[in-house]
Amino acid sequence: MIGTIFGKKKISEEKFSNVFVNAVLRLAEEGYPTIVAELEEASEFTTRPVFGPGDDELFALILFAGNLMEAPKHLPSGVDQRLAQHAYSKFAPFLGTSAAELETETIALQHFMARINHPSKNTVYAMSKAIFHKYDLFRNQDAYFREMKAPNPIVLGRINKLMQYCLWDWAELLEDLKVTA
Repeated sequence: MIGTIFGKKKISEEKFSNVFVNAVLRLAEEGYPTIVAELEEASEFTTRPVFGPGDDELFALILFAGNLMEAPKHLPSGVDQRLAQHAYSKFAPFLGTSAAELETETIALQHFMARINHPSKNTVYAMSKAIFHKYDLFRNQDAYFREMKAPNPIVLGRINKLMQYCLWDWAELLEDLKVTA
């Protein structure tokens, strides 16, 4: 409302990428323990999943890739690519890698997420399925789902509900902001 009266607040691509990376890190920091707790308490698993050190980095990478998948839907052409380039250089140090390696890994993860989620285009579902695959949660399921290599729909549904909170609301954020070069 205020944005329509006085105009949108301008923010540079560089600062916007800082906001994006910090938001993903915060989402990962707050979301990872919740997802782990849900998976560890899932009675549908025959064995309790085990999570170790470094698993939170994989979760952060899944959130980073998923949220970047949404950028082209909300940002003007070219801005999304420049945002991604800035974000790679800012997010890479947190994972102890280079921006080029992070870009390659993120693009590969995005393609993987699209493939395992085909034909759906829902990014939340893609991130949830990526968690199942990347953490190999299939081995913790009963034989039927384990042999099918498919997530138990009950567990997947609960993870989907939690992962909705890990997807950035681009439309709401960009309602009052204009990203400039």
